[in-house]
Amino acid sequence: MVDALHSLDQAERDRVRKAVVDARASTSAKFDFVVVPASDHYALFPEVWAAAVALVLTGVLALAKPWLAIGTGFVVSVVLFVAFSVLFEWWPIRIHLVPGFYKRICASRMARHQFAAHLISKDQKHDGVMLFVSLAERHIEIIAERDAHAAAPAGTWGRIVSDATSAIRGRGFVVGLVNAIAECGRVLATAFPR
Repeated sequence: MVDALHSLDQAERDRVRKAVVDARASTSAKFDFVVVPASDHYALFPEVWAAAVALVLTGVLALAKPWLAIGTGFVVSVVLFVAFSVLFEWWPIRIHLVPGFYKRICASRMARHQFAAHLISKDQKHDGVMLFVSLAERHIEIIAERDAHAAAPAGTWGRIVSDATSAIRGRGFVVGLVNAIAECGRVLATAFPR
């Protein structure tokens, strides 16, 4: 968790850490909070976009100057492809090249992977809840095991995510996270008291 939250100052990290400790202390259920910097490397997107841009620009050049040789067009295409490949490798640009639906798929897949790694099969109880945050995709998800899901009123986990998203937009990232962690702790403490 600390590595992924490196952009926060120490006081903010301590505040998030304390919220997690308090949530865990309030319930006999398992609670985990997982933050990842990104859910995928999206390595293919820079090359795909670089190829598309290079082909389009070479096509525009061919239409504007039809007398140029095919070899010249090929050289221009290769130079543009290499230049845009390097440019698009820069993370802030790369993440914007990825379609939103694909980012959601990757973040959701990573959430399930982290859930399996952190909570499933730790004991015979099925009362675990994981709050997952993927920073690059701006994705928050709660995954609850069978008993925890059944013990919470319908729509509880979705409401917590929605409230956290609103709080992050309105009052800041740390406030939204701390509120979501605390609310998960309250729901678990009610259903599975310490």
